[in-house]
Amino acid sequence: MPRQTIQPPELFASKPWGFSRGALSEPGRTVNIAGQVAWDAEGKTNAEGLEGQFRQTLKQVFIAVEAAGGTPDHIQMLRLYIPNFQSRSDADVIAKVLVDVFGSENPPASSWIGVQMLAQPEYLIEVEAVAIVPN
Repeated sequence: MPRQTIQPPELFASKPWGFSRGALSEPGRTVNIAGQVAWDAEGKTNAEGLEGQFRQTLKQVFIAVEAAGGTPDHIQMLRLYIPNFQSRSDADVIAKVLVDVFGSENPPASSWIGVQMLAQPEYLIEVEAVAIVPN
């Protein structure tokens, strides 16, 4: 079953930023997607800038979910790891990409986590995902 989201009125309205406060799912297979970066099958960086890397990383998350029999609509949760995340402009870029990719009506839940660094200095973002794929 595709993602169903919750947005309690007592909490900050997050959907315009491209994420929901929570996501509900019916029973199914839980698919945990390891952290993806903008890296191709040959181990080379395949996108530039935060926006380009984020879009490429999400494409790779979708490939992994689809390999498990799901679709992007089955993604319930995203965890975004951003090195030295302090800038409002970075938050604006992330929100723009999330809204472009998932819309603002029913996006997955997400956490945006600032970290000191990722595995390689050229990585500007890493994304983990959890999807619930119907049996």
